Amino acid sequence: MEENRHSEWIKNSIGLMYIEMLLVGNAQGLGILDVELIEEFPKLKINSQLDGDRLRKLRHVTISELWVMGTYELIRLINEINKKRNFLNENSKEKLKKNLTIFTEVRTPLTKFQKQGKEKRLYSKIATKNLFYSDKGVGWNFYDGKKKEVFYRKDLGDLFLELLKEIKNDVFKSAQ
Repeated sequence: MEENRHSEWIKNSIGLMYIEMLLVGNAQGLGILDVELIEEFPKLKINSQLDGDRLRKLRHVTISELWVMGTYELIRLINEINKKRNFLNENSKEKLKKNLTIFTEVRTPLTKFQKQGKEKRLYSKIATKNLFYSDKGVGWNFYDGKKKEVFYRKDLGDLFLELLKEIKNDVFKSAQ
């Protein structure tokens, strides 16, 4: 396991214990999955049509999508708790808001097969997997008819890790 990144997850997730102790284990579990997905991706045989290789790719993509959903829920929960307790400074609130917005943009099409917002029409072509053109791992192309955006799971992991670091710094400052 990539020790530096894993250590970052452990070190930065402990700030959540000042918010809600139960969140620490969730963040650390997501961190373990993050590191495992990063390490596994280069080993996938993307163009292979062998059954075993296809199943490994499907498993990798599915776990990546579940990681996004779980991380979104954790961010949403942190946001709800912060609304009630107001424990974050303005910079952290901005990072939290940015994380929630980006994860919502990715999560909604992956889970509901529709665009984010009030329109409830199913539209399966809105999120297409993109694991063929990047060394960043699994990503998703989102096209809303006007613009195309690409989100990579590793970049989302980086974004969330930065949020955890900001939260940890916030809660440790206020605890002193």
